[in-house]
Amino acid sequence: MPLANRSLLKDLGREEREIRRRISALRRQPHRRFGIPDLPADGSTNVFETALGTSAEQHEEVVRRRLADKSRALAEALEQVREGRYGLCQACGCRIPRRRLQALPTATLCVTCQEQREVAHAA
Repeated sequence: MPLANRSLLKDLGREEREIRRRISALRRQPHRRFGIPDLPADGSTNVFETALGTSAEQHEEVVRRRLADKSRALAEALEQVREGRYGLCQACGCRIPRRRLQALPTATLCVTCQEQREVAHAA
């Protein structure tokens, strides 16, 4: 395996381990139930504090989902490196520029194809 690929595998592996560590830390936090909280009839609960708590719970769930998505993308990138497909655009087959991969190691599309996809989704 070329030295560049070994370095890439090491970097992707390190990033994947960090993502898994963060996911694990979030899982250790108590799981909260989403929805509209029940307020006592006497009005003793501060509605602002309840809303703030609900907002924080929803934020944590979004973070969990994004970390899980990133973990899957990193695992896929590692597999592509092992198979010799890393850095090839999945749409057109051209090489993804190295600078793009350095900025976004999980990129699966070249800049042109990514721009076309974004324009299509915006329409």
